[in-house]
Parts: sequence; C-alpha cells; structure tokens
Amino acid sequence: MASSSDHVGRTLSPSPTITHHRSHRSPVRANDILGSIAGAAHYSGALQSPNSEPPLHPKAWRRRSMSRSAENPNVELAFKEVLEDLEQVYSGKPSLEIVRRRWQKDAVLEHPLFKCTNLHEISAVLFAIPRLLRKSERVSTRILSAGLSPNRLVYAQTYVYTLRLIGIRKEIKSIVFVDLDDDMKIVQVIDEWNGEEPSHRWGAASFRRFLAKIVSWTTPVPKGSR
Repeated sequence: MASSSDHVGRTLSPSPTITHHRSHRSPVRANDILGSIAGAAHYSGALQSPNSEPPLHPKAWRRRSMSRSAENPNVELAFKEVLEDLEQVYSGKPSLEIVRRRWQKDAVLEHPLFKCTNLHEISAVLFAIPRLLRKSERVSTRILSAGLSPNRLVYAQTYVYTLRLIGIRKEIKSIVFVDLDDDMKIVQVIDEWNGEEPSHRWGAASFRRFLAKIVSWTTPVPKGSR
C-alpha cells in the first residue's frame, strides 16, 4: 500500500439497483457475481428508511437479486468519498483524519491476513502494512453494487504490491464488501482476495485474530485514533 500509479483509474459502469428479494438458491462465490452482473454498477436509491439492518455477510449479499435501473446520482455521490478514502488506505496512505472520519469505533475489518474487531486494531493494521511495502499500484477499481438505506457497497479492485525487503511484486484482485451507518462511517469491511471468503478452517479465523492483536500491540498508532 504505497503511492498509486498515475496511469490507472477508476471505472464506474452503468448504474442498476439492488432489489431486496431473498433467493432460495444456494450461495454462490464472489467470482460468480462478476459474471452475473456483467461489469455493471448497481445502484438503489431508497432514501426514506433508516439504516437499521445489520451488516450482511458476503453470502447474504450473493443471495440478493440484481436488476438494472436508471442512474441514481444520489447513490454515486454518497459513496464517492467513501471509495476515495478506501483507495487512500489501500494505496498505503492511511491518515488519522481518514480513520476518524470513516470508521466506527467498534468497526470490523475481515481480511485474508487479519481480523480486526475495533478501531484501534484497524488503525494499527492500516499504519503497519505500508511499512511492509515498497510500492502499491492501483490498477483498477469498479463498483459492482451500491445501495442506500441501508448503506452498502460492493466493489472490485486490483492492486500490484511490491514487498519492501525482497522486492517481490504481487498482483491481488479482490472483492470488497462494505457496510456503513447513517453517517457513512464504516461498520464492517470484508476483503476477499480472488473473490474467496477468508478461510475458517483449522483455526484460520483465530490465527487472523491473533495477528491483528500482535500488530495492535507492536505498531505505533497516532494519538486519537482509539
């Protein structure tokens, strides 16, 4: 997560909507989402109801049916700053301002390497990862689904990371699920590399919690981010 490349950019496709129907079909993998919506950005603009629904697990996201609709500028504008802040974080440019503005104190970050359950752990991870990387290049960012009331965002991204010590370059494609509160602060982020859920086999979830705690104990975090 270092500086972004100049030649890469964000692609927003035409805007559809999420229709909130429960499907009786078994959950599909995040890779199947990409094929099923054929690269379209999905927007729903219901602004009248409060954001009272709990965060959704990716499996629940995948059960929702999706259809196209006219572009809703309210939805695109609502998520613009959220996406910009997340791009700063993934590009290795976390700041105390972003942490305070964008995350709830009891937010959850689930990542293939870490599982953080509060703002202090999230802050530590955000400030620790750039120390491990020489460079972070954003190749692409594409909104797959976005909806208001409740505030939820799903997007695909590709980054190329260069490790600081050994110089190895690694391209990582992921699908990111984001739940936000009424103030557009993050309640939950789930980052799925290659569209696959973080493993829960053989104590993998416990190991990710352990790594998050180790990082939070060993990484200096700017004051005021707790």
